[in-house]
Formats: sequence, structure tokens, C-alpha cells
Amino acid sequence: QEIDPEELFEAFFGGGGSRRRRGPRKGADLQMHVRLSFQEAVTGLKKDLKLRYQIRNQKKNQMEVKERDVTVDIPAGIDNGMNLRLSEQGAEGDPGAPRGNLIVQVVVEDDPYFNRDGTDVHTECPISLTQAVLGGTVDVRTLTGIVEMKIPQGTQVESKLMLRGKGIPVLNAGGRKGNHIVHLQIEIPKQVSKRQEELLREFDEEMKHSGGGIYGRLSKAAGSVFEKVFGNGDEKDTKGKKDENDSDDDVEEKKTA
Repeated sequence: QEIDPEELFEAFFGGGGSRRRRGPRKGADLQMHVRLSFQEAVTGLKKDLKLRYQIRNQKKNQMEVKERDVTVDIPAGIDNGMNLRLSEQGAEGDPGAPRGNLIVQVVVEDDPYFNRDGTDVHTECPISLTQAVLGGTVDVRTLTGIVEMKIPQGTQVESKLMLRGKGIPVLNAGGRKGNHIVHLQIEIPKQVSKRQEELLREFDEEMKHSGGGIYGRLSKAAGSVFEKVFGNGDEKDTKGKKDENDSDDDVEEKKTA
């Protein structure tokens, strides 16, 4: 008696490859982009998406276009380039098989005021020269509204202040947020009145005579603070004049210290 090779294969391995029945195929995955404003990415929202894709009609053996709406729940704090996976929201599969998945890639627009760094945001805040010296307060726009921020006395150039917990929500962290870093920009007036000039010169003289602190050392090394910022009205008479105790090496060293 002849032995059927296919029957022999089936006896050992549970059926021949040509006779093995394939189950219904799952639908294909779909991909699309969703564009969000900076504020939408910070707060999160539900967004309606319109899907339009092609599938093959098995009965008609031809391609056909499908359209439907899908609502995606975008979490607060999502960032540019992240993907959202919506299970079984993709294309239809064979009868009895699940849909594929929908992959949504998030594109977040830049903001002209806020600069994002992970869950932290950075902004710039102008302050006056007087505020930098004497201290004070300033209103700062945050992601959740206006807050009053204290400017410490003696604030230096390029100083940064931190507003803790005023940044962007951390994904899946139970409401925890990053920080808001405020970069202080000291604005130097381009023009001053005669009275303002008198007061500044008087202030500079007091600083030079104090002889202590960084201001005194800077005055000795770099000349008048007022002249450094606004220029010297008597430049013709003092041009080329230099303190005999100063040297180019000392000035350079203090600049880089």
C-alpha cells in the first residue's frame, strides 16, 4: 500500500501546509498627524479626527474608500513628536477579525512667549535698572495666569528666578508639574533727563568712594559706571586718560572672572 506523503506529514505535525486553514486577517494599522497649539498640548483635550482610508472589498475584489470620525483623548503635557495608539481604531479586517490600530503622531506648534524644555517652560521678563538695584515686584504671565513675582535686591545681569510647579504637567504623574523659569532682562534706558543724569553720577561717586564690594572694584577697573553705560560727555578731555594703577591685564582678568 502506498503512503501519501501529505497524510504522513499531517499525522506527525497536525496537517499539511497546503491544507492548513488560515483564520480571518486583522485590519491594517492606520497612521495620521494631529496638529495642536502650544496651550492645547499643555492642558490636553478631546479632539475629533476624520479618517479617510482605503480597504479591499473581498466580495467585489476591488479597493474602496472608507470615511469615519474618531475621537482621541489627548493627555495634558503631551509633547511634539509623541505618538498616541488607539487600539482597534484602524482599518477593518476580514469578517470576524478586529480592526487594526490607529497611530496618531502629535505635532505641537511653537509659542512666541513660552519656550518649552521637557516639562519646564522658560520666559523672559524685563525689569528696570532701579528694580534690579533696589528690588521690587513684577507681574509674570504663566501657563495658568498672571502671578506677582518678587525681584530680590541687587539682582544681577542674566539672573533667573524659578516659579515651582508652574510648568507643564508630567504625563501620568498624578498632577505633578514642571517649573517656570523666568529670565530677567535688565533694561538700560537709552536716554536720561538731566536730573536723572545728575542722580546717576551722584550714585556712581558714592559707589566709587565706598571702596568695597564688587561695584567699587568694577569702578576702579573699568571707570565710571555711568560712563560705561551711557558714555562720557567730556570724552574729548578724558580720551586716552588712564589710572596709573590700572593695567590691561587686570581689566581682562576681571572681565573673565
